[in-house]
Order: sequence, then C-alpha cells, then structure tokens
Amino acid sequence: MVLVAGIDEAGRGCVIGPLVVAMTGVEEGRIPLLVKAGVKDSKMLSPSKRILIASKVREISKVVEVRSISANRIDELRKNGISLNEIEAILIGSILTKHRHGTFYVDSVDRDCNRFRSIILKHTSGFQGKLVVRNYLDESNPLVSAASIVAKVERDRAVKRILRKAELPICSGYPGDSKTIIVVEQLLNSGSGRGLVRMSWNTVRRINIRLNQDKLNKFF
Repeated sequence: MVLVAGIDEAGRGCVIGPLVVAMTGVEEGRIPLLVKAGVKDSKMLSPSKRILIASKVREISKVVEVRSISANRIDELRKNGISLNEIEAILIGSILTKHRHGTFYVDSVDRDCNRFRSIILKHTSGFQGKLVVRNYLDESNPLVSAASIVAKVERDRAVKRILRKAELPICSGYPGDSKTIIVVEQLLNSGSGRGLVRMSWNTVRRINIRLNQDKLNKFF
C-alpha cells in the first residue's frame, strides 16, 4: 500500500495546554470517503461535529498518528532558542521518521513553505517519501483537513483533562477567549500555572505584569 497522508496541528497559538500534531493516512482510492464524511478545516466545524467526523476519519484511515508537546516543554525549548515553527517541525519529523514511504501533505505554518519543509526534513531520519508543504492546505486538501480535525479533537480533550484535574472551569485555551484569560489569571495567582500555562507567551507575561501591579497597588 502506498500511503497518502495529511499532517496538521492544533493549539499553536494557545496559552493553555499542549500543541498537537496529527497525521491521517489512507489508500488513495479512499480519499473520496473523507470528503463524504464532511472533512474541512477544523475551525469551520462545531466541537460536536469535529468529534463525530474525527471518529469517521479514524474508521476510514489506514494510519492515524498523533504527537503532542506540553506547555512546559514548549517553554523549555523556546528558552533554549528553538522557535515554535521548529518545535512543530520536530513533531512532524518524528511522524515522517516512522512512516518513511508515501506522499505527505503538510499545512505550512511559515509563509516560506520551502523553508518550513527544510526544517521538517532536518528532523527526519531515513525518510524516502514525497513531502508537499503548502499554505492553507487545511482548507483545500481533504487529507490535511482530516488531520486538522483529529488534532483539534485530541487537543480539546487534553485541555479538558488538564483543567478538570486542576478543578478549573473548562475553556478553549486560546487568548482571544475571555474564559481562558480568567483561568490563566487563576492559575498565575495560585502559583500553579507553570506546566499548564505557556509562560513564554506574551499574553501570559502581560497578565503576570498586571497581576503583580495589582498586588503592589493593594499593598500600598
């Protein structure tokens, strides 16, 4: 079987929880089944619809791979000068090292697709397949759309587990979500944010500065 696969991520810009990369691989003749299942860019689907379609994608796919990296590990790597693009490339590279043959379509996070492709290949070993890296493939390629859905569902589940364990309200983890900002504030105030919150994010730094300023104002 010649594998044809799509690769995409979820949680790149989040302030809470992991970055997740997923690959969905099928036999080429089964791609129309993904279209019939309703795959599209995960951002265009409701949470319940994503869960339903992700289940169908797993049934259709010959191979599904998921890689995840925690908020704490992201912070550590960024502290050592490793960019978010390279962090994502490392996750993709680990998948391509395992599945060395076939055609793989990757949604590029860099406007310079060739540059991102080169970074991915730097983190692979023994890869002999075809690697196609393009912008906006999550919107135009059903394989990548399927991967984006699986990645998003897995990330959402991970965030829910994290927040339930911390006995905090469920939120999306994205900085544009007011519930997320409240949860981040609670975590930082309690001193338990490290490991759950991406402390290296500018959004988190700004919240930290404001909270510390509020404490000083109360003290004086």
